[in-house]
Amino acid sequence: MSSFQPSTTLRHSHATKTATVISTTSTLSSGIESHPELGKWWIRNYGIGQRQAVKFVTRKSAAEHRFTSVRFKTASGTANITDLNFGGGVGGALVVAAGPRVSLYGGANRTTGTSAFNRALKAGSAAQKRRDAYDDDDDEGVDLFGGKFNKSGAVGKVEGDEKLDDIKADRNVPTGGVISECASHRSDGKLVAIGTEGGTVKICDANSRATLRTFHSSNKQGGGGDRKAVRAVSWLRDGKRVVAGGDDGLVRVWNVSGGMKDGGLGNSGGADTTLRGHGDKVTSVKIVSFRSDDHPGAKIISKKGGKKRPRNNASALDDSFESSTWSQLVVSGSYDHTIRVWDIESPDGEDKCVSIMNHGDPVQALLVLPPVERSYTSNKKASKLDNQPLLVSAGGTSLKIWNPFNGSCLGTFATKHAKTITSLCLLDIPYDESEDDDNESNRRKRHILTGGLDGLLRIHSATGEDISSGSLPFLHGMQIAEPISALALSSDMSRLAVGTTTGIVMVHQRRCLASALAASKAKAEAEERREPRHGTYSYFTRGAHEKSHDPDDYLQMHEKKQKLAEYDVLLRKFRYGDALDAVLAKRQPQAVIAVIEELGKRRGLTIALSNRDEETLDAILSFTIRFIDNPQYTSHLIGVAHILCDIYGSLRGQSAVVDELFAKLREKVASECSVQRMLLRVLGQIDFVMTTAEILSAEEQQRR
Repeated sequence: MSSFQPSTTLRHSHATKTATVISTTSTLSSGIESHPELGKWWIRNYGIGQRQAVKFVTRKSAAEHRFTSVRFKTASGTANITDLNFGGGVGGALVVAAGPRVSLYGGANRTTGTSAFNRALKAGSAAQKRRDAYDDDDDEGVDLFGGKFNKSGAVGKVEGDEKLDDIKADRNVPTGGVISECASHRSDGKLVAIGTEGGTVKICDANSRATLRTFHSSNKQGGGGDRKAVRAVSWLRDGKRVVAGGDDGLVRVWNVSGGMKDGGLGNSGGADTTLRGHGDKVTSVKIVSFRSDDHPGAKIISKKGGKKRPRNNASALDDSFESSTWSQLVVSGSYDHTIRVWDIESPDGEDKCVSIMNHGDPVQALLVLPPVERSYTSNKKASKLDNQPLLVSAGGTSLKIWNPFNGSCLGTFATKHAKTITSLCLLDIPYDESEDDDNESNRRKRHILTGGLDGLLRIHSATGEDISSGSLPFLHGMQIAEPISALALSSDMSRLAVGTTTGIVMVHQRRCLASALAASKAKAEAEERREPRHGTYSYFTRGAHEKSHDPDDYLQMHEKKQKLAEYDVLLRKFRYGDALDAVLAKRQPQAVIAVIEELGKRRGLTIALSNRDEETLDAILSFTIRFIDNPQYTSHLIGVAHILCDIYGSLRGQSAVVDELFAKLREKVASECSVQRMLLRVLGQIDFVMTTAEILSAEEQQRR
């Protein structure tokens, strides 16, 4: 095993040819014009390009058919964006590692209406209208790649360029005050692996933010046992193991489920597998997955035994392909200029390093080019490189493409970056007949995106034909004012995220085509029209307008349950006095009489009228005085008046207010009795007159 050596020693010991780095103040090469068709495709679909070109290309597009973009800072402020990662599946959450926390934005586990990130990226949202207004107000010049410059001609950040959207993270996963260096979503989006500056790897739940497991690494080569930062972390295909590499030059494999080969619990410094060989810090770790039945390299030849070892890595997290046909290798890149391919499934005692590749510069980032799908290659002429995975390494300002099985270099490509390339990502979109572009842009899109410290975002074609011909044609690009530190593309290629060293995150969402909008609308309407399955809750609540499909079915109407009034609720609780007070406060005579009648039936009227003070007695006495002469209520209120006199008659003289109310009640009753007596006398006189008239009429008829 080689001893630990710094990158400076390796640079002098290995004669490597490094690319020439041009000054940031020098004039860029003239041969960087965008592809005439694919450049427009990137502008139209993602808004990547100079601002004037974006406005011109999208000027006639409807708001719902345009790309959307946001620009925001995380809760860590100006902390460097160390890593960006999208969760698996459609609508996966964006994981941003910056400062002492990892922030998650959006995601399928959160409803679209409650995520500020998803709302801001929606076409026609308030955030998009503000961003359009910002673009209309900008009158500064724009350079070839879209960067602003003032009238003096100096390229860079100008006043008013810091126009950020106010987007809060849906969830923040703390790291205990330690700087987060990297983060990776598991394929199902449920777990997040976080590497920290303190040398720990945390496995956290993406929904609850709980830390489920913590793994510690230590620098045993240095002799001091000090822990060094974890710079890269990645999940193996089975979703049960995580691979991490860091400043100690080691690559470790931990079992998330807790079991280890040495019998540990998984929270100690020991790892399931430790891979040694790098002489400097490990900056990137990737997993190369391939079909064992498609590639002859599926059976790796052991260096010691010379026998072929078949692979079998079954897992519940594997996709629709048969898990027994899949194999995987671990690839790590380091500042010692080398890229190592590891066979972690090889038996103990064998050398797990399959191949070593020398990039010639400190490796900053790695990218895996997966094999082209069979559905695409079966109908088109396929390149010999389409059926095997490839590896892209970035170091300095150049890219190299490798065959990970035999370690051969397929090409070295200059990118014309002025500063170091920091991140890579891959856009892989198969042929789509729904595209309304020309023939060139309708072809399969397999593009490599590179971001560097010079703020350049450059896009290169990476088809098998291009790699075989020894070139990575430049297609399009854009320059921003801040150095780029991280890039990420969602698995459905709908969102592109760019992170900077100043803590700014930019997300561009691909436009939704009219055909896709129509298809989604038709699908939604079909879902609404679809008859629910028999026996489900939706079937029984499908609505009264639905026709019965079974002659034995009959429709039963369910009336909406009426909400009880406050006094009805009190009556059900046998709180008679409170019920009477509540209904008196409503000032509805019919409701008061109904409650009094109900109290009479329950033999609770005396209970309701007892134990009253001056205030509560005032309400019932005032009501009785006002409506006792109403023929509709007299029969009920006479009983109330009798009970009140029986209960409170002996308290006369103790309260002037109550005495006055009883006096008014007495006058009202006396007045009503006087009126009744007068009416009775009038009624008697009328009866006498009517009787006399009838007698006289009968006598007159007898005379005739």
